[in-house]
Amino acid sequence: MKEDIFIHHPTVEKLSHFMKENKQKLQVETIKWGEIFKEKIDLKLPKSWFTQNLVKNSSKVFFKLYFRIKGEGIENLPNGPFILAPNHQSFFDGLFVSVFIRNSVFKNTYFYAKEKHVKGPLLKALAQRNNIVVMDINKDLKESLQKLAVLLEKGKNIIIFPEGTRSRTGALGEFKKAFAILAHEKNVPVVPVSIDGAIDALPRGSKIPRPWKKIKVKFHKPVYPEGHDYDSLVDAVFEQVSSELSKA
Repeated sequence: MKEDIFIHHPTVEKLSHFMKENKQKLQVETIKWGEIFKEKIDLKLPKSWFTQNLVKNSSKVFFKLYFRIKGEGIENLPNGPFILAPNHQSFFDGLFVSVFIRNSVFKNTYFYAKEKHVKGPLLKALAQRNNIVVMDINKDLKESLQKLAVLLEKGKNIIIFPEGTRSRTGALGEFKKAFAILAHEKNVPVVPVSIDGAIDALPRGSKIPRPWKKIKVKFHKPVYPEGHDYDSLVDAVFEQVSSELSKA
């Protein structure tokens, strides 16, 4: 570390706090992701069953009846591989986004799920048949991003929640850089997605969805990585989502 860091953090407590805040940033910025993504890894893609679109289309019918949900901007989805980056307010957010995606596009769209949420043979079997790649970005950042990079190389789309976890209040949290690293190094566009109202329909800790809540899902114009670094790409995506949510 540079000498001025010790000058501005003269006690062990202050230095420890600084390291905790900057650990992830230091890790991300010093890694040569372009070289890492060139490494060969073994990734067996989940096979998409008919159940994937069946669940999606059935969910759309249910959401239309149970909630007041609407989507707009689906025409902004580009051709070829892209990253969808929605904010995260509820357990249903993945489905709230998915139900507006055309079947042919959704068939080539993959989620990642944290390993701790996919336990037991039944859940693992469902993941393998519904385009869910099980990994843990917090546990092994390198391997997780390598797997997602392979998906993009194969022409697949991926959905990543930049906040990393659900909001407790509905307020937009800080965006992590995983999606920006992938977009920048693989040269694929990012489509910001704003989800408004999900926190009212299914707040964190709630087990039963609240009916007739208004939910709006908006697909914004894609952000292309040209001319951006990791930070500016994160800022550009965050700004589109934040601006939309501030109108509510």
